[in-house]
Amino acid sequence: MNQNGDIEGMSYALYQMPGDAEGTYAVIRVLNVPNTNERNETVSSARIQDTPLHLCDPTKLITQHRLRDNSLPFRTIDPRLYNQSEIDWYETGVLPPPLYMCFIHALKCYLCGDIQESSDDIHGEMTENFKEGYRFCTKCAPYVRQALYKTLAPIWRFRLEFERHVHRERSPMWVHRTRRDESGKTDRTNSGRPFRYTRWFVSSWISCKSMNRHDPNVEPFEEDLICVEEWNVTGDAMSKLVSVMDVFFANRGALRDLNYDPNVDDPLNQVRHLTIDEKREIMRQESPPFE
Repeated sequence: MNQNGDIEGMSYALYQMPGDAEGTYAVIRVLNVPNTNERNETVSSARIQDTPLHLCDPTKLITQHRLRDNSLPFRTIDPRLYNQSEIDWYETGVLPPPLYMCFIHALKCYLCGDIQESSDDIHGEMTENFKEGYRFCTKCAPYVRQALYKTLAPIWRFRLEFERHVHRERSPMWVHRTRRDESGKTDRTNSGRPFRYTRWFVSSWISCKSMNRHDPNVEPFEEDLICVEEWNVTGDAMSKLVSVMDVFFANRGALRDLNYDPNVDDPLNQVRHLTIDEKREIMRQESPPFE
């Protein structure tokens, strides 16, 4: 309160009385919330708008470093104003389950929990269900890519091509459809028959986990799947989930030969006698570095 008896940070405004057809106005006093641009950038802009720092209990504030690395960016927040998944994401970089994007805040980062000042700072990654995915801010974007890389490392080159040519025709990859017998007819019973490979596109880079039970030569194991789609001549699309491991081995020969056609040698049949550990070691050795 200043010497005139006024409360500092208060101002006056005209307010139209609700339901008054005559347009009667009243003079009211309002609290001015400080401009977020005038605050320290390490403090969450979203929470400054909700609760000014001078009203926060300093003993309740915590400082978080990205990935718990003191050399990376950090923020100071009141943890009571964030949910646990937002706090965990900032410190671990582990993606939570995808968000169902219905009636959500347009400017909120749904990973770190901070409100952004412009829609230019909001980005997205969608699942095969266009209503689900991630909405995140520019500051979280590089850590989202790192999280995606952990599950897509063997086929990361396809992701890089997608980012380089996002406004052009997408780069296709070979994906197996069905097995065929000697006459070219579908054979769903004999796993030794060759696959038929066609060109597909990735429709979602967000992987999901599933138990591999379709290979009778190995014990069931958990693997990462991505959603791919194929367009036919009539313009209709067909989509399915396919394992990252299968995509890697189906396209491995294309790294050395641009004219490679897996229908000639059926790479998945060639590697089906390898153990899971042997396949994973090949994938690890041939995975491109993160960039």
